Amino acid sequence: MSKGTMLAMVLGVVFIAVGAVLTILWRGDVWLVLKGILGPLFLLGGALVCAIAYSEYQAAKEMERLTAQTQTQTAPPTQPATTTPSSEQTPPSQS
Repeated sequence: MSKGTMLAMVLGVVFIAVGAVLTILWRGDVWLVLKGILGPLFLLGGALVCAIAYSEYQAAKEMERLTAQTQTQTAPPTQPATTTPSSEQTPPSQS
């Protein structure tokens, strides 16, 4: 593990501990803040869900169009069968 990764992990644990202590000490203020952010949280969450759903709808529509286009295209022409000249044909076997 590199020094940067180790430092990031230690700082993460320290920040978690400080955050937990401050949440316990200021729980009244935390509830006030949580109630205040619920409206914008639902607004942004709903916008994100709608954007993802619209993107999926467009992708499905494009996939359907490409599938229909592929099915309507004609198959490429096959190569004509080559015939062997009569001089190169083997004589029928006599049984």
